[in-house]
Amino acid sequence: MKPDILERLLIDRALGRLDPDAEVLLVDYLANDPAAATQARELQETVELATKVMRGPAPAVKMPTQIHQLVWRHRTERVLALAASFIIGMGLTALLLHTNPHQENVAVLNPPTIAKIQPALVKNKIESLPFWSNQRMYLLASSAANSKENVQ
Repeated sequence: MKPDILERLLIDRALGRLDPDAEVLLVDYLANDPAAATQARELQETVELATKVMRGPAPAVKMPTQIHQLVWRHRTERVLALAASFIIGMGLTALLLHTNPHQENVAVLNPPTIAKIQPALVKNKIESLPFWSNQRMYLLASSAANSKENVQ
């Protein structure tokens, strides 16, 4: 008999699923082959032990409470980190966007003298500066004040 067929028949016999006619033939074969009989006993013992273990009650496993605490600690750390990032971002934004109103009034009231002396040079300087820069605003304010003085 082929080993794979013998193994399937032995498994079926150990599980109690073998037909009675096939079992009689298998018992007769096992009586003539001692190696196959040893394999059949080992397989029967294995199936009995597995059945015994599977039918027994499963032990109750308790989850440690530390895991629950670690999850909350991790979430709390993430929320606090996000809040700190938000506050730092708002502070830096306020710091960068902070303009001193006194400086703007000084620029409008006392325009730089260069705007009075060389308007073409001032125009070139204004065009070369970044659009939203403070220097550009000061020069535009001074040239506007200078042009008002010239009109009056």
